[in-house]
Amino acid sequence: MALHILHLANDFSGSRVYNQLVQAIDQRGVQQTIFTTVRSEDERGKNAVDFTIEGSTIHYSDNWRPWHRVLFRLKAENNYKHLLRLVDPKTITHVHAHTLFSDGVLALKLKRDYGIPYTVTIRNADINVFMRFMVHTWGVGKSIMQNADKVICISPAHIKRVQQWRACPLDFSDKVINIPNGVNSYWLNHLSCTINPHRADTPWKLLYIGNFTSNKNIPRLMEAVLKLKENGYNLQLHLIGGNGDDTKQIKAIAMKHPGVFHLHGVIQNKDKIRAIMQLCHIFTMPSLTETFGLVYVEALSQGLPIFYTEGEGVDGFFSSSYGERCNPKSVQDIAEKLERMLIHYVDYSIDEIYLRENFDWAIVADKYLALCHV
Repeated sequence: MALHILHLANDFSGSRVYNQLVQAIDQRGVQQTIFTTVRSEDERGKNAVDFTIEGSTIHYSDNWRPWHRVLFRLKAENNYKHLLRLVDPKTITHVHAHTLFSDGVLALKLKRDYGIPYTVTIRNADINVFMRFMVHTWGVGKSIMQNADKVICISPAHIKRVQQWRACPLDFSDKVINIPNGVNSYWLNHLSCTINPHRADTPWKLLYIGNFTSNKNIPRLMEAVLKLKENGYNLQLHLIGGNGDDTKQIKAIAMKHPGVFHLHGVIQNKDKIRAIMQLCHIFTMPSLTETFGLVYVEALSQGLPIFYTEGEGVDGFFSSSYGERCNPKSVQDIAEKLERMLIHYVDYSIDEIYLRENFDWAIVADKYLALCHV
């Protein structure tokens, strides 16, 4: 029976990561079916894939209800019922659950009912929400991991975090594998990893790219920049993005210090983003939590050392020559680590070959396919 992968991805509409992985697998000639739930009509059809393989499809199920946020067991039963209405399990050879709890519970049910092997990926919400606060789901989470053929963590930092989980199964270390997300081919096609030199008579230009949600921790970053300004550093922080609950606060701080903070707004055009990157020196995003953060790799591809969060996202992928990590909840630590980057800026270097070998979606897709059972 030819390989036919069922992707269970409850947030398929909300992330381009799934779309790019599915496209890369499609280019490998593999049939795929995606099951996702949409929370509004606006999400239907979002991140659609122009499949080249006959029979591949995306099912946008409209069964989501607000109570799904809190009633985990009933949500799982409801999703499973809708999944079976849309997909014939007998045609599936392998299941990939893209989150441990919300998607993994469906993969577990399919294995028990139909014997279909599955791989499960552990992401940010699994670690920072379910494993921390939703104790009533721990039993099923442990069972999902125990019955999975392989467990994927996006970063080495997440492997360590899962190992510290009180319900982590004993065989976790035997079946876990680290596979990062890839980056859009645009960035690998425009690699320019030479560090942008800084002239002593010009300001240091820091860069942030992303939304303005509280999780991105921008106000603390801005406060740390102001501390460094007080200590005599000539700094600018350029921010590309918007849309989030911290937007008003960020704009208010920027208005008080127009020479320090430069708001560029939301920019979708990659050429424009790359042009701004090449004028800057350091990429800064000390998020509170992060599954991976593709923008870190995008910044590295343009010669920007990265400033990131300890124990989250890309932590563990890069040596000290690529950047610095910090405690995101401490303005003092953010300021001290940024200062360290400024002092040691000439010591940073970025390996182009390392980026190509680890973050090309074609290579990432091959790693995923190697885990599938025909």
